[in-house]
Amino acid sequence: MFKLRADTPPEWAVYVADHLDQFLIDHAACERKASANAMHFVVRYPDRADIVDAMVEVAREELEHFHDVFHLMQERGVELAADEKDPYVNALLKKSHKKGEKRLLDRLLLGSIIEYRGCERFAMLSRELAKRPDDAALAEFYKELAASESKHRGDFYELALNHFDRDDVEARLDFWLDLEGQIVDELPIRAALH
Repeated sequence: MFKLRADTPPEWAVYVADHLDQFLIDHAACERKASANAMHFVVRYPDRADIVDAMVEVAREELEHFHDVFHLMQERGVELAADEKDPYVNALLKKSHKKGEKRLLDRLLLGSIIEYRGCERFAMLSRELAKRPDDAALAEFYKELAASESKHRGDFYELALNHFDRDDVEARLDFWLDLEGQIVDELPIRAALH
């Protein structure tokens, strides 16, 4: 497995914990988009049973996460909002191939990297919330989500290895990890997952 090339600054978790209601709106949108993205793989690659099987499971889990976040929002009196463009994801997608097998490889690797970043950030947020007595339950929730994101990271990566030569996967992954690290370093801290 691989490692991210840039760490999220510790200030991110503090900022998010201080603006949790705003973060929950973005988090809900991210979970819904992740579920839709997984189903897009099912629609686009119906002839690849391993992709269909794995992505249906990912879609289901991400939709459950959305539902959990939605319930948290309701408990806190926070309403869902219209989606906003995700500058992190959009910056990555701009560099993605648009057609054919190269597109599939890029989308699988991006899925893995984005899930990995989510895993890192949910774990950071969990640790920050654990320091705050009123947020102990949320700390546990985000700890569990980090574990789920880690599993999804592996799902996407293994699918890439199933469908492409390891050397090709590693070469393209190297490109994506460099770019992703650069994007993370350049984006401002905000009450959002990315």
